[in-house]
Amino acid sequence: MTRASDLVSAAGINPRQGAAEAAALMVRRLPLRINGRAQATPEEAVENGWCSGLDVFTEVIAEVTTAPCRWGTAFGARWPWFEVGGHMVAPGLPVRLADGTEDAGPDGVYSLSQGRVWREAVGRREGFLQTEASSATNEPDFSLLWYSDSARFLVRGPMLEIEDLFSKTTCGVDKDHLDHLLVRAGRVDEAVIEGLSFDGEPQPTIVEVSQGLGFERLPWREPSAFLEGRIDVERATVRGDRVVIKDVRSEAVEFTATYQDSGWMLDRVKGRFPFERLSLHEEDQSLVLRATLAPENDISSPGLRGRIVFDLNADLRALQKS
Repeated sequence: MTRASDLVSAAGINPRQGAAEAAALMVRRLPLRINGRAQATPEEAVENGWCSGLDVFTEVIAEVTTAPCRWGTAFGARWPWFEVGGHMVAPGLPVRLADGTEDAGPDGVYSLSQGRVWREAVGRREGFLQTEASSATNEPDFSLLWYSDSARFLVRGPMLEIEDLFSKTTCGVDKDHLDHLLVRAGRVDEAVIEGLSFDGEPQPTIVEVSQGLGFERLPWREPSAFLEGRIDVERATVRGDRVVIKDVRSEAVEFTATYQDSGWMLDRVKGRFPFERLSLHEEDQSLVLRATLAPENDISSPGLRGRIVFDLNADLRALQKS
């Protein structure tokens, strides 16, 4: 076997895969840590189960594909990419892409068109990587990146971002949380989280979903129409900057309302409700719904994130029937 085949096999990937597919699977298997403990070789990175730095991941893909490295821009930084048999692969890109095609990754749908990789996730399409290098810095805007079977995880400072095709969750993160998510669940060497800083005040958990074009005809500018579409709300009444709902338990919940040209925001004043804040705004031709969880709801509880994402998307769909 070749060194490339040995490396792919050590990562638990079938060495009979094509080079481009093997590189994309490496991205899904190996978390990328920025400024972590130095690793000397691609073999050491695979043995540890994670890559320390963009340069190490670049060496891994170069070894697997035997293709020359090119440079573009992603994550606010100068970013490597490779052309392998008519396909593009790159660190952080969990699929292989040919020009004019799209492919579903664990976190969304990726496409390549005219030298730019697009990513459709959280209900909207945004640029992910451009093949031409710009004046971007050499430091990405995250400290840790990895994939599960159904989501992408990014650590930025003391915050964790979890994104999939339908939602984005932003929450505070600490060492114990990362140890549970990545080290124990992913069976990755614990050095992957050494040196990360988790200082700071507790952070709220915000879950975001969105809807693309066509929302203009919906009654989304009225908080009462949105609230009455929820399954747990019987009636919503607006009195100036106060919004009061009667829930299915016949209990009252009161909010203060803030209105802007782009939408509205509700902050809970009193009463029991799963969210401290709800906001609905038009952003970049999408309707974006954000919900800040009440403190008693722990987003790491089994199944909670999925249930909240399902409910919030159902809330947006209910507007279509208002």
